[in-house]
Amino acid sequence: MSFQYDARSQEVRNLAEYGHKKIVPEFCLCAIKIIEKLTQTMKKLPETERLRLRQMGPSDIDFLCEILSNPEVMRFYPKQYTREEAYEWLDRQMGRYEEFGHGLWLVERKQDGRLVGQAGVVSQKIQGELWLEVGYMIHSQYWKRGFASEAAIACRDYAFNELNVEQVCSLIQPANIASQRVALKNQMKPHRLVQHYDKDHLQYIVQRSDL
Repeated sequence: MSFQYDARSQEVRNLAEYGHKKIVPEFCLCAIKIIEKLTQTMKKLPETERLRLRQMGPSDIDFLCEILSNPEVMRFYPKQYTREEAYEWLDRQMGRYEEFGHGLWLVERKQDGRLVGQAGVVSQKIQGELWLEVGYMIHSQYWKRGFASEAAIACRDYAFNELNVEQVCSLIQPANIASQRVALKNQMKPHRLVQHYDKDHLQYIVQRSDL
């Protein structure tokens, strides 16, 4: 799998030079540093028979705005995101790539390169404990095609095989039955009820030894 980070770096430089309305110069300079560092350090990301996961960048903002403002997709989030908040989401993921080497990635369909959602592994502090969470968010127009389960399983395996952790989790609100089904397909079991961002979440977990 190849990554076109040189092109991305040039794109961000162009945005900074010409004063794009939606990205402040400080963000552009930060993005350039992150992208250039990732060119040297990034591991191959998860891939399945149908899907390819890749890092998100400034050129993906339109898709991020679309998925993060979709009322069906964001049903179990506190709110739908504005375009400005989508930029903040992008900035957080790029910061995670630099700090941890992982975060939420974009999910591409291999057959045509179309973006269908996001999935990845994210460091979370849960009741004072540090966990790696397998997260997934598929655009509603691609639901019921098995993409969420396929991406989630690939992220779980990446965490075990590349990051060498012994267990991972997913945090899911009790009413989100569809996401709980994905967790079960990912060989996870309900572990406990926790508070996360002031809301009840079921913590599903799977250990390397369970597989």
